Amino acid sequence: MNILLVDDQNVVREALAHALASQPGVSEVVQAGSGQEALRAQQSRRCQVAIVELGLADRSGVELIRELKNIAELRVIVLSMHRDEFRVAEAMRAGADGYLSKQSRLADLTEALRTVVRGRTVVSPDVSAAMVRALQRRDAAAQGDMVAALSDRERQVLRLLAMGRSAKEVAAQLSISVKTVETHRARLCAKVATHSVADLTRLAVRSGLVEA
Repeated sequence: MNILLVDDQNVVREALAHALASQPGVSEVVQAGSGQEALRAQQSRRCQVAIVELGLADRSGVELIRELKNIAELRVIVLSMHRDEFRVAEAMRAGADGYLSKQSRLADLTEALRTVVRGRTVVSPDVSAAMVRALQRRDAAAQGDMVAALSDRERQVLRLLAMGRSAKEVAAQLSISVKTVETHRARLCAKVATHSVADLTRLAVRSGLVEA
């Protein structure tokens, strides 16, 4: 395969180009130190795969991915120091077929190249972990919003149920009937799409309503 390597850090780019050129199956590594150079190179060389750093000086790496894809059929792997969810999602929406951090090993990169050439998508483990953490934070925020939307009485009932109180104990503490407690519990379960008090307890813990 022939590879277009786009990175404006000369030492990094040249060292990586030298390492990739020695890998089995790699016929050529074309270097570009800017987005403009990358576009010119792809117009003339029609590389199969591009490795792109997002943080280029002359243009957005995300925009470059779109422009390269418009020139000719090719696969794109982002190789970047940035691992936050926003940049990963933005690059993938632009057409990137893979996303690796610069903490990745050469063996991981060469395997990623083979993977995307076969038409598959690849994301390095540390990038995947960062995305999972971001999704967990977003999920926790959504759960916090869900609890905030409850009435004061529903939050009181949720908190006591999460603390392990029975319906009878909740009723006594709040001076309401057991039937009213059960009605509140049914409404809570409906709002969070569960039939489990254990799920209600996890919701209360994640939202900070009770301590774990």
